[in-house]
Amino acid sequence: MKLSILIPTYNQDCSKLVKDLATQCQQSALEYEILVMDDGSSDQEAVQANRRLVDMPHCSLFEFLHNQGRSFVRNRLVQRSMGDYLLFVDSDAVVTCPDYIANYLQYLPTKAVIYGGILHPDSLPSYRQSLRYMYEKHCEPMFTAENRNRRPYQNLRTFNVLLPREVALSYPFNENIRHYGYEDTLLGKNLERDGIQVLHIDNPLVNGDIETNSRFLQKTEESLRTLKQFEDELRGSSALIEYYDKLKEKHLTGLMSFVYRLLHIPMRLWLLSPWPSFKVLQFYKLGYYCSL
Repeated sequence: MKLSILIPTYNQDCSKLVKDLATQCQQSALEYEILVMDDGSSDQEAVQANRRLVDMPHCSLFEFLHNQGRSFVRNRLVQRSMGDYLLFVDSDAVVTCPDYIANYLQYLPTKAVIYGGILHPDSLPSYRQSLRYMYEKHCEPMFTAENRNRRPYQNLRTFNVLLPREVALSYPFNENIRHYGYEDTLLGKNLERDGIQVLHIDNPLVNGDIETNSRFLQKTEESLRTLKQFEDELRGSSALIEYYDKLKEKHLTGLMSFVYRLLHIPMRLWLLSPWPSFKVLQFYKLGYYCSL
């Protein structure tokens, strides 16, 4: 049995992550490969750091000159891999558990997709990162393995997920999704449609790159535009679409859009402050979505 660890990266030095994963694979006496694919990074320090990974055994690096999109890169990683099982790991992940790889191996062989979960730092890195940190810490208690397994397909993320090779090849990521967000949600919906099991376990990686408030709000808006673009395909897998549809049934989306346009500047200022509000963020997201 061979494991392929697939790491898409963009402007991220993932050399420590790769070394930590390689060490655990070696300790498990596992046949493995680690494939890193750079999606047109502009940060030359990160590019040069990642290029040194080719000196490591069982590690390969692929680079695109221009940004191709998250789904495109993930599909190309799958196509280049040789493993029986494929482990997707985001390049900003931090390995904190010494048995991370071994914890996955105890579930093999399997036909299921296995998601290990995500955690965030125990303390706020900086007030400039308070929005993403607040949001994730508010949601974190709801995303234990027990809770995720109650809605396994809706809670699937590509941050830290293991797939049998035949599943990954049969269910490629939708390359029509060119911008940020929801390629993993759509994957989960396709797996649910065909009855492919998704199992959630407690084997998390830590998100080591909490975005600044402005960057996180920008990515949130980008993901909402993606959600609107693929609204029909994602209906039934998004709580926000459910709220939107309820407002639409009552002919209230226009009012919500008006209130958003009236208040979006003070709401943005609040969300970009050191003390953002989860409820304001949720209202902002629904209002932004209604205004699209």
